[in-house]
Amino acid sequence: MTRFAIIDIETTGIQFKQGKITEIAILIYQNGQIVDQFESLINPETSIPFEITRITGITNEMVEQAPKFYEVAKKILEITHDAIFVAHNVQFDYSFVKEEFSALGYSFSRKKLCTVQLSRKHFPGLKSYALGNLIKHFNIEVTDRHRAYQDALATSKLFHLILHANDHATDFMNQLVSNVKDAKLPGSLKREDVDAIPDEVGVYYMCNESGDYVYIGKSINIRERIYQHFSETGYKVSKMLRQVHRIEYTLTGSELMAQLLESSEIKKYSPEINRAQRSSKDQYAMYRTLNDLGYFQYLIKHKEWLDEKADVVQLFSSQKKASEYLDYLIHEYHLCEHVNGLKKNELLPCYRYQIGICLGACAGHETKESYNERFEIMHQKINRFFQRNFILFDKGRSESEVSVFVIENGFCNAIGYLDKDNSYEQPEVLKESLKSFRGNIETNGIINQYIKKHPSLRKIYF
Repeated sequence: MTRFAIIDIETTGIQFKQGKITEIAILIYQNGQIVDQFESLINPETSIPFEITRITGITNEMVEQAPKFYEVAKKILEITHDAIFVAHNVQFDYSFVKEEFSALGYSFSRKKLCTVQLSRKHFPGLKSYALGNLIKHFNIEVTDRHRAYQDALATSKLFHLILHANDHATDFMNQLVSNVKDAKLPGSLKREDVDAIPDEVGVYYMCNESGDYVYIGKSINIRERIYQHFSETGYKVSKMLRQVHRIEYTLTGSELMAQLLESSEIKKYSPEINRAQRSSKDQYAMYRTLNDLGYFQYLIKHKEWLDEKADVVQLFSSQKKASEYLDYLIHEYHLCEHVNGLKKNELLPCYRYQIGICLGACAGHETKESYNERFEIMHQKINRFFQRNFILFDKGRSESEVSVFVIENGFCNAIGYLDKDNSYEQPEVLKESLKSFRGNIETNGIINQYIKKHPSLRKIYF
């Protein structure tokens, strides 16, 4: 019968890279009841902030004589062996436990279930799925909130309710377990090799027996994403199972760095499975050029057929959408459809000029200089170039460094890692310590989206 390790921890903070565990409770749930348990205060070997003490009641004096994590690590491994790691907001508890073991040089790996996600699915419509609100909603008896044992006990009661939320609890249990079953791996990959891959952000490379990359991907949790690949079905996965011989990876610290690295590596190596699964998203480009008579115009091509130096301003998922947008621009900015579609060395009055929309470049009533000047103003409004030069800072691969991205003359042209303690205010000095990077319209889109999601990132304009 499946064993579930229902776990709750208290910590010195909310970031697993900076915080430490101060208390842990583990309840082993099997056959509908608690069959084993372990709880202990833990000496975090650092001071507990006042606000944390206020919330949990755990003081520095209480943990002073408590065992350090390495002293209870063996017990945690033993009691959770062959059990599924269950917690309310499981990624929080799992990340702290994983990090504590990592500091000891051990890679902790367990299958996971989250009672927040399960509660949302099986008890829809509640105002909040925080543990405190669920305790109130289901009248779960708790004597001491924000202490590990009581919160783990409350989570176990919630888990029991979830399992028995319908009349077929046994069937549901089997279905639940099947969702976290072991992934089927390629014959040449050993499970211990995959388990040794960090559950951190970075780029991974699936290699065939000859060492060629057949698939390149990125993830905020590389190991979990690889297992996810092999737990799925479909043509892509079947190719992975046949071809993948080993997996390499590069940790990036920064999710943005992972996205940019993945983009450039796929372009550089063109892995077979990446090519096969390439979707139609953003496959058509609208770019600026000069026509035969020297007028600016926009043309549309599939991006695979573009010259690398093409002045691309937008990307589209289909040629139809690109054409519709171009038609909108011609109408909105009073451009000439004949000029924009010119393929011969002469101009003829267009239909839009006859109805008063075109300003008359095609009829000789607007000079080339005036037309191109108006076109340039529009171009600056709609293009996806960065209009200002700036340096962007993000997380590094360790606490002592930051990742750095230099955006200059419209594109990202340098990336890398620098010492966190230095200010690096001078762009030219800073760039000497970075790697050159060939940004493009796609990477601009990646950077723009990332900045929108993380508006507090540090920027220096120059």
